[in-house]
Amino acid sequence: MAIKDVQKYIGEQGLVETTDEESEKPIYRKLGFEGIRSFGEMEQIFSQFIREHRDAKRLNRAQMGTMVGLHETIFARYERAFSKLQATRLIHLCEILDCSPVEMIHAAAPHLFGETRKEADDKLKLMLRILDMPPSTASSLLGMIEGLMGERDRSGQS
Repeated sequence: MAIKDVQKYIGEQGLVETTDEESEKPIYRKLGFEGIRSFGEMEQIFSQFIREHRDAKRLNRAQMGTMVGLHETIFARYERAFSKLQATRLIHLCEILDCSPVEMIHAAAPHLFGETRKEADDKLKLMLRILDMPPSTASSLLGMIEGLMGERDRSGQS
């Protein structure tokens, strides 16, 4: 069953009405640290991320195109933000470039990770360290965190 009052939901989520070149109608977004980035700006950030990580791996566009099953000129469209990056392509590129999709999303929308830039950056660093942990360490850390959260819940704090 759908919620009854969408305006109430918008307010509770901290969404603001805005416009974007890609939409004919108003849309609702969360404010980022530098305001609201357009979808085009986020695509530019994704494309820069892909280019930088490809360069760091010393791969050229033709090699990337081969691995993603595209001609070099078609792949180049992602690096120029001419083609929109779908979630499935983002995941595929992260597999090839050995990076986490979390890194790419953080680059475009850090406000989804924390209330301040520092908090968002710290949480990203923590997530990346967790991803690099041996399984036994991650399991132990999870147990410790769940124990701390249980203590917090029992003390009546939120």
